[in-house]
Amino acid sequence: MADTRSPVPRAHTRRRLLGTLAAGSIAPGTMAQQPWPTRPITLLCWSAPGSPVDVYARMMAKLLGPELGQPVIVENRVGASGLIMVNTLVKAAPNGYMIAAATTTLATLFGEPAASFRPEDLMPIARSQLDPYALVVHTSTPFRNIDEFVTFARRKPDFLSVGGPFAMSSHRVAWELFCETAKIRTTWIPYPGGGPALTAIAGGQVEAVATNPGNVKAFAAAGKVRVLAVSAERRLEEFPDVPTYRERGWDVVRYQWRGLIARAGTPAPIVERLAAAVQRVQQGPEWRAYLRQESQLDGFQGPDAFRAQIAQDRQEIDTLKKRLGL
Repeated sequence: MADTRSPVPRAHTRRRLLGTLAAGSIAPGTMAQQPWPTRPITLLCWSAPGSPVDVYARMMAKLLGPELGQPVIVENRVGASGLIMVNTLVKAAPNGYMIAAATTTLATLFGEPAASFRPEDLMPIARSQLDPYALVVHTSTPFRNIDEFVTFARRKPDFLSVGGPFAMSSHRVAWELFCETAKIRTTWIPYPGGGPALTAIAGGQVEAVATNPGNVKAFAAAGKVRVLAVSAERRLEEFPDVPTYRERGWDVVRYQWRGLIARAGTPAPIVERLAAAVQRVQQGPEWRAYLRQESQLDGFQGPDAFRAQIAQDRQEIDTLKKRLGL
């Protein structure tokens, strides 16, 4: 019997086949069927070695490697208040093999002139922890408490130098907010991370630093520095004699978060795999011991909640930066 079906041109058949294959190659869920990761993962850090975010990144790398079945390698990309690292991340392939450790400082960077990225260029993975800020002075200074520091700073505006991470950071925004509330003016001295800022004050190169309290425990125990106050809601267990700003009459309560981000476009199954891995390792004893040692609080958030947190922080910090003239 003769075939009465209409013949399909060969070229059309080839185009239809290629179209079907192409569509299948990006079909939702395909990535979930592929093994990932199959090679080491690079974890970028924008702060200098020894800083709190560097310590966090290295702890995450140590815990996530066995969980993911591939080494996680920390790479410090220091400079320009974190812009170099974020600009590097957004130029990487969106495949999960390059991720980054970020802090609340990320929310201060979007409006900076040298920023070549937008919030839409980044993919939040997970928030890990919360960390208050602290005002720390060298023990050679006459300041025994926060009230003495404020009284002196009111008498001599811009005389006192306060160091901290980067020219623009969440540390600086929190400190300048305190200065506004306490009606004082100081001179901000930027360092390439919390570690270098702490080294500077331990060596007496600056009168004070605005850093994270867990970062100063060893120096405080050695009698090199004195913690005057913290920005937490209540006193910290590790610093029971150190008051909060609020209890001394200045209603400033702020925390820095740390977490992991990727480039936008990273497949959802990879982001979900990373977020789940972070959540699992944060339930282990090594993570809890790390939090106690560093005087930090657990603050896990998954991708959606973390994205909302960054958006809220960005809006709040943009308002603060404009009001403070930063």
